[in-house]
Amino acid sequence: MKTSQEIIGLRIISIADGTDMGLVEELVLSAQGGSLEFVILDRPSAYFGAKVIAFADILGIGEFALTIPSPQVIQDVAHNAAAQELLGEGVRVKATRVLTKTGQLIGEVEEVVFDEKAGKIAACLYRTPDGQHLEVPADQIITYGKDLLIVEVPPADIPARIPESESAAGRAASSDRSPEAGENAGPGAAEKESGFNPFERKQLEYFLGKMVERDIVLDNGETWPAGKTMTPEVLKNISKHKTLMEITAHLQK
Repeated sequence: MKTSQEIIGLRIISIADGTDMGLVEELVLSAQGGSLEFVILDRPSAYFGAKVIAFADILGIGEFALTIPSPQVIQDVAHNAAAQELLGEGVRVKATRVLTKTGQLIGEVEEVVFDEKAGKIAACLYRTPDGQHLEVPADQIITYGKDLLIVEVPPADIPARIPESESAAGRAASSDRSPEAGENAGPGAAEKESGFNPFERKQLEYFLGKMVERDIVLDNGETWPAGKTMTPEVLKNISKHKTLMEITAHLQK
């Protein structure tokens, strides 16, 4: 079993030639399957654009590296409809509130535990309002939503399987909470303040100098016509995730 924080930041190594292909920057999850579908690469140059690797193409996830058979399995997000759809859904699980099907709010997800061999979510570690660190197993999870994790009746008080002092959940609890953030701050507050997450900002940078295949209506009401080169001024008028994904889907190849 591995937590998301144990996977993010791993080196990506190609077995065919021993090449270091970059780092795992983020995980792309499927709400329907409760599974890890893609990993997003963090590469040194934005020139390459946003790249993903499908979980099916991953050979192994170890303590030092995530291994793949060859560089050929690395895909461009702009050319992968499945990755675009999942990114558009925006299901992160971490930082979502935990709600029982009877309507009881019991905490907030701090960490996700994966069966790294099957690519399935095995459990979610959450923090209760009184500060306890507990665990809800995957078979008790009904829905992975963008804002809420819906679970069966309140699970038994299962302590988080990783001690807080050693766990990614513990580290996340101390590092993610700012002194200014109130207890009622909703999930995704940091992302709302910045507009886009790091991956999405990198994707915006990738648009510079590119053109689209059809006219796109920007978030300020103006239209970016097909065949016209993207400029920094145009980038300022992209503020919604829907527009970002629409442009990604219609970039000229």
